[in-house]
Amino acid sequence: MDELRKSFKRFQIYAIVIFDTLERIYISRQHKACPRWLRSCIQIFFGGWTYFISVAFPFMGSLASFAGGIALPLALVYPFMWIAIKKPRSKSFMWCLNMFLGCGGTLMSVVQVAGALWNLVIDGLDANFFRP
Repeated sequence: MDELRKSFKRFQIYAIVIFDTLERIYISRQHKACPRWLRSCIQIFFGGWTYFISVAFPFMGSLASFAGGIALPLALVYPFMWIAIKKPRSKSFMWCLNMFLGCGGTLMSVVQVAGALWNLVIDGLDANFFRP
């Protein structure tokens, strides 16, 4: 029971970003503060939705590293974008640093996808819907 309580507290902390985003969407569309009862409804809805997803798709944990590796280059493309926007002198220190970081990040994401795929091949994907 203690472990369940701790994991619920962690969920609340990690979900704060989603709660704030949903509240911000409400405020921007309605142009007024979000009432406490609606904030509670949003949190209950989001908690119920994530619970449903975790019960419906218990194998998502094994796919998380694969999906994360595919999405990782979106964050690691910033050094290349910096080079394209700022146009530093070719072979300067900042150009070399950003090329190194961009290529290293891209290589890291390729290795992560390969490792996740290897793990899926070795362990297999046991896709049991609604059977946790």
